[in-house]
Amino acid sequence: MAAFKNASPQSTYFFTQRALTTTTRQQLQQKQPWKGLRWLQQRAYIRPHYYQEKDSLSQALKRQQNPFRQIGQRINNVDPNRVLWTVIGTNITVYLSWQYAIKNYTQFHDAGWLQFMADNFMVSVETIKSGRIWNLLTAAVSHKDTLHLGINMLVLHSIGQGVIEAVGASRFLLLYGAAGITASVATLCYQAFIRPAIAGNIREPRSASLGASGALMGITTFYAFAFPSARFLVFFVVPLPALAVVGGFAAYDLYKAATLRTGIVDSAAHIGGAAYGAAYWFLRVKPLLKAGRWRF
Repeated sequence: MAAFKNASPQSTYFFTQRALTTTTRQQLQQKQPWKGLRWLQQRAYIRPHYYQEKDSLSQALKRQQNPFRQIGQRINNVDPNRVLWTVIGTNITVYLSWQYAIKNYTQFHDAGWLQFMADNFMVSVETIKSGRIWNLLTAAVSHKDTLHLGINMLVLHSIGQGVIEAVGASRFLLLYGAAGITASVATLCYQAFIRPAIAGNIREPRSASLGASGALMGITTFYAFAFPSARFLVFFVVPLPALAVVGGFAAYDLYKAATLRTGIVDSAAHIGGAAYGAAYWFLRVKPLLKAGRWRF
């Protein structure tokens, strides 16, 4: 597992200050110190500006009135640490629900709550066939094991801060959720098609998957491509380039998935999450950065 080093990439070349210039902010702060303080707290994002010369004023106003854009702007106005801790708190809440369900079953032989958790916070071919599509997302905030939760939340807290500062809180949530869903879809495809094709006549029981690892692979992969000069501390000791660490983990997951040696680790989910993080960088963010604009 890798820990993150230098979480605030403020010197990256494509970062530009949002809203007002420093001089203008200082002038306004002298006249209205309470408002100047708020502007000084604004963060830099990977989005130089929204302006497009070919857009008319009516088109720009229509985009601003989009309810999804308005929701995103409200989320971006929230303290980034609060957004990050909300995601961590959601994972912890689901973990405590698992612990309650397991304890309730072992002590009182009541399987009702445990069955509810298994039906709604794990993803498998059977759960999707039964119509529980939401499991694609809920499985990305679900942990039963304390060590599994602890490692994932440590990585999320370490790297999540840098990603939120880079793309904003709303896009961070979208990246986490979309990478988690992609990881779940990759797991389903692997269990339903790829693994049986590799195993041949060997019949293996299908398993259900849960955990934030796929979503975190998406976030980590995105960050590694966005900030290639960043370094991760592998096993909290060895500093290595972010791209080398992410590439090494992805290659190891590919090897385990191809040789059917995944064990209790869902390598397919890791690969799916990493693929989404890379695609989000290369297909969405990087082209807009080259064009000198960023949009919702």
